[in-house]
Amino acid sequence: MTWKTFGAILLLLSLLNITPAQADVSFSHEIAPILLKRCTGCHGERTNQGGYRAHNFQSLMKAGASGLAPVVAGQPMASALFQRIMTKVEAIRMPKSDDPLSAAQIELVRKWIAEGAKYDAADRAAPLTSLLGPRDHPASPTVYRAAVPVMALAYLPGGKEIAVGGYYEVTVWKVETGALVKRWQHLPERIQAMAFSKDGRTLLIGGGTPGEYGEVSLVDTTTGQRTKVLDTFNDIVLTAAFSPDGKRIAAGSADAAVRVYDASSHKRLWTANVHSDWVTGVSFSFDGQFLASSSRDMTVKVYEAESGSLYTTYNGHNRQIGKYQGHAPVYAVQFAPDKLLAYSAGGGQWIQIWNPVQVKAESGDAGDMEERFAKAGHTQYIPHGFTKDAFGLLVRGNQIFATSADGQIKQFDTETLSSVRTYSGHTDWVFALDYDPIVHHLTTGAYNGEVRVWDTQTGMPLLSFLAQPGHEHKIASSH
Repeated sequence: MTWKTFGAILLLLSLLNITPAQADVSFSHEIAPILLKRCTGCHGERTNQGGYRAHNFQSLMKAGASGLAPVVAGQPMASALFQRIMTKVEAIRMPKSDDPLSAAQIELVRKWIAEGAKYDAADRAAPLTSLLGPRDHPASPTVYRAAVPVMALAYLPGGKEIAVGGYYEVTVWKVETGALVKRWQHLPERIQAMAFSKDGRTLLIGGGTPGEYGEVSLVDTTTGQRTKVLDTFNDIVLTAAFSPDGKRIAAGSADAAVRVYDASSHKRLWTANVHSDWVTGVSFSFDGQFLASSSRDMTVKVYEAESGSLYTTYNGHNRQIGKYQGHAPVYAVQFAPDKLLAYSAGGGQWIQIWNPVQVKAESGDAGDMEERFAKAGHTQYIPHGFTKDAFGLLVRGNQIFATSADGQIKQFDTETLSSVRTYSGHTDWVFALDYDPIVHHLTTGAYNGEVRVWDTQTGMPLLSFLAQPGHEHKIASSH
């Protein structure tokens, strides 16, 4: 067949209104990304303006408060979804108060509905984010125009370098000089959690994009490459940790989920959805028996680490009566490294210390509620003295380190429950911290991108710098 003959055939087909066969539009790969990016902010799992939700296929197909069907299979013009995205009337066009969808996107939606609004995945109730799989992340900018918040940092084994969460990357800096030495790129947009394996060969990271995507993954520290995405979440991953023996990994997300994985096979072992708000911290007990998760819902949940069964709930941050009453979110939880004690903090005036077994014993039932409320319970309280919420918590040996929105870091002794010292100098919220007990160095990171290194024996600052690639000259040292 000559090109002239082929052209004549195409012309004839067009005159007859016939087009060559094309693959159907894929809901999972073509429609779901549009809905996630442009629709779920107002019509998501927790938001349902007009009674419409679009966070999964099952909800997308349900009528809203108006009674109009968002999608009528085979009939784009009868579908409220298509009517709203293609109209030129600003008052009713969707997305509301935002740029309209492109002509190509509108045509994709029209074609998908016209083809029968088919669903090409197994579970109609599955979140749209789960249909897309892991994202391919872009490279980071060579030079940061502005510093990004430091939400996570961790010492590399040996204590000579510190890994800091950046923008689509983890940056590695010399502790002694503040010099940038490595950049591990193509990672989630925001890095919220980091932990190194015992041998230092693997970095566990948690992060994502707030409101739309979460990821927990592993990085090979030799190559700096992301080697495995353990899982994706419906919202950003805020916390992740290895178990003390390194055999399990736990992660928690702003979508209120807690998940646990086998560190070798990377298989998901269990999922818990018992929190009603962001999961802000996870920690395994020293013996691996329990996993604790803190949340903005003012509770700490304790699970049996093997099965994921809920063991007990610690409600000390939502205490109704007594000396230590208060209602506050919990932003951090840490188990002691050598005994069955948990430390938790957030809003309120205290770091709280408690034993999950005793918490379960004291919980009782509705029949003895009055008697239980009259008792003080076994919990111990350390008044931290912060003027704002406590965000970070780290327990090393017999020392506790805590960070706050007031820019301070405080150190306490677990035996005496007394204050050791206060570290002042940050001018913004302090979220991230790590401690090297061998050289007695504490490193902290703040929302304005500043990283500080402290000598915990003297309380003196050793170094401060902005974790801002391209601006390494902005370094101050007290050496």
